[in-house]
Amino acid sequence: MIRTAYIVVLIVAAALAAAWFADHPGALVVDWQGWRIEASVAVAAVALAVFVAVVALLYRFWLWLGRGPAALAESRARGRERRGYSALTKGLVAVAAGDAGEARRLARQAEALLESPPLTQLLSAQAAQLDGDDAAAARYFDEMLARPETEFLALRGLLSQAMRAGDTKAALGYATRAHNARPDAAWASDALFSLQAKTGQWKEAAATLADATKRKSIDREASRRRKAISLHAQALEAEGRGEQRRAIKLAEQAHDLDTAFVPAALLAGRLLGAAGKARRAADVIAACWRTTPHPQLASAYAAIWPDAEPKILVEHFNRLVAANPGHVESRVALAGWLIGARQFDAARAQLEPVLAEARSGPVERRLCRLMADLEEQESGQAANARDWLVRLSDAAPDDVWVCTACGQPHEEWAAHCAACNEFDKLAWGRPGHDRAAGAASIVADSVAGGEASARTGVDAAGVEE
Repeated sequence: MIRTAYIVVLIVAAALAAAWFADHPGALVVDWQGWRIEASVAVAAVALAVFVAVVALLYRFWLWLGRGPAALAESRARGRERRGYSALTKGLVAVAAGDAGEARRLARQAEALLESPPLTQLLSAQAAQLDGDDAAAARYFDEMLARPETEFLALRGLLSQAMRAGDTKAALGYATRAHNARPDAAWASDALFSLQAKTGQWKEAAATLADATKRKSIDREASRRRKAISLHAQALEAEGRGEQRRAIKLAEQAHDLDTAFVPAALLAGRLLGAAGKARRAADVIAACWRTTPHPQLASAYAAIWPDAEPKILVEHFNRLVAANPGHVESRVALAGWLIGARQFDAARAQLEPVLAEARSGPVERRLCRLMADLEEQESGQAANARDWLVRLSDAAPDDVWVCTACGQPHEEWAAHCAACNEFDKLAWGRPGHDRAAGAASIVADSVAGGEASARTGVDAAGVEE
């Protein structure tokens, strides 16, 4: 719009000038070196305008000649840059799709067009990793490590490589450096905590966790869980050094942080019982039983009174199951001690609802053993007991601690899986399930602090196989 108005103004000005010259005729005479030029003022004005226009055009042509090569080079550079970033984008897509060959080809193309900027090095490193060329990937990451803008990305790549190679020492160094570079990065603090825990540096791991919690790079529940695991590990270390008081204090702190964390309750209960603090030990186990009934808790509860008569133990167990009455673990645990106290009718009353729930599928082995013991002690008829023992071959296996990452069963809980070394992956569940099925079937009672298990894998009643 402004440009159009500008043109209109020029046309109007030219028309007015033409009209003025028409109304004011005159002559222009030039006499120079024997040459005489005569023209009207209007013709002279037109000639002057044409001369100025030609000079302006010649000047612009001269400027174009001077700037042309640089402009052409810049245009070609912009074209290379567009093609380079196109190759870079397609290369990253190929990496995400797992196409190693295409990723490598596009990485070389992007590197040639973009002259190895930091992102090109990252693509080349990822393409090399996909292709299984760890040496080339390490070389690219080392180059990135020398650039301040890509150092953090390089540390993550090198950390990943060290973890895959099983080089824990190198991985710990990279994680420490990454955490120091960017303490707010959640992955860096998470990796550092996990590696410190893996190498038994629990005090350092606790400090890393405290820093991550302060910076809010980890949510509160996860922080409490990890802190409880850290305190539990430190309590075991203190017990190993003979520092019983410190071990008890740390175990109780772990239990107080997460009352549903079964290993902490087991350790605190055992240490308190051994120290003669039976009431406190019972309270700790009962607090965990209230939210997470577990067969190992039942065994630990009975161990608080090792010399108690079966009838006295039944009284103690009645107080324990009162924290979670009607739960399958409460029924099974109490039934075992009722059988020991020869209160067979009461034991059968506890087991019948559990067996009724199990009719839709295979009965658990521990229930078969309990029923066999009940039949033999109540009636003395070995045939009835034998029927239950025969069913053991078709019964569902007892639950154990199972790694939800690799499926490896464990007799005891540990912070790291003995097979795959994953942190905090052991959950109470049935062994032998594949990972996909295990994710749905494993009951993460003590590990996740969730709902209690509906099955058990340890003979909480103390009945011998």
